Amino acid sequence: MNLLRTLGMDSPSDAFRKPSRAMRASLLLLALTLPVDGSARSLESYDLSTSPKGPKFISLAAGSHHVCAILSTGNVGCWGSNMMGQLGNGIQIDAPSETPVGAIGISTATDIAAGDVHSCARLRNRTVWCWGSNRFDQLAASGIASSAEPVQVSGITSAVRIAAGSFHSCALLENGRVLCWGFNKSGQLGRTSEPQSEHPVEVEGVEHAVALSAGGSHTCAVTASGAVQCWGANFSGELGTGTQESASGPVTVAGLPPARSVAAGENHTCAVLRDGRVACWGGNTTGQVGNGTTANSGKPVLIDGVAHARSVTAGRFHTCALLKGGRAACWGSNNNGELGSGSKSGSLKPIPVSGISSLIAIAAGDRFTCGILRNGTAKCWGGIR
Repeated sequence: MNLLRTLGMDSPSDAFRKPSRAMRASLLLLALTLPVDGSARSLESYDLSTSPKGPKFISLAAGSHHVCAILSTGNVGCWGSNMMGQLGNGIQIDAPSETPVGAIGISTATDIAAGDVHSCARLRNRTVWCWGSNRFDQLAASGIASSAEPVQVSGITSAVRIAAGSFHSCALLENGRVLCWGFNKSGQLGRTSEPQSEHPVEVEGVEHAVALSAGGSHTCAVTASGAVQCWGANFSGELGTGTQESASGPVTVAGLPPARSVAAGENHTCAVLRDGRVACWGGNTTGQVGNGTTANSGKPVLIDGVAHARSVTAGRFHTCALLKGGRAACWGSNNNGELGSGSKSGSLKPIPVSGISSLIAIAAGDRFTCGILRNGTAKCWGGIR
């Protein structure tokens, strides 16, 4: 474990009330602890906390090399890589932000999503705003390669949830239907007619969806009946059909008991079942499916040792589950300490995250993991690099 030093500020919320251009480069939102050796992008563990009188973390999303979080004020703070403007603070620079910065103009966020190099927020008025790279139209913004400030996704006024894959984005609407936009080479938008789309398109065949997640090149939704439907790439079995045949439209995951949530990783997928168990399927080269082997699984397998799960999150090569009582268990790759076990040895089965017992949310990125604690602070482990 690296020795830590703490950087703090007295009134982080002031930064959002005065978002002038002069302040955009230095919008200190939260207090961040960094290792004294300066290796901010390859940390084994670090903590984030709001000022004692300031707002608290309520939810977060992890991208490949950046994180965005919603505060109790409705503002969004992001940290990590900003090479494509994915932090949303008006600056695009090939240097990571070691301190969280405010996404400009976002003050009523209720849901947050992070892709490889872009981010999106759902606001209280049910509109969707995105920022970062637009190379594959993942911002749904015409005529721009990227945006370092949030831009509104046209035509969406009834979103209830959002999701961001590597290079595509999706929104779950209040009528239970799903819209997606961005890269579509593998059919992750649920269409076959175009390689990418700068406009949201409806995923035909998905009705009464209640949960949504987007992965590397695939997308999944949970329906009101508890069925999980997935579409897009299936090279490692991430669609859960028992084959490796990709699908440009929704297919139902085979043999899965009723689920309440789903998490799509780079090339694997997991779901929390209604009885609190967790099932995973797809790519398993580092044990991220959690079945004790490194063989891919085209069908769901129940994870031994995980019960009473509150949520599950799928990173690139690892998986974590938030358990009853605020504990967490992770499995898969651990080259950067992303499992939080205190070592860098990978695990083919779930192992406890050490030193944490009060989590309320968890999110897995490329080679790191972050969680929110009951007191409104957050803790991250692994490497953002």
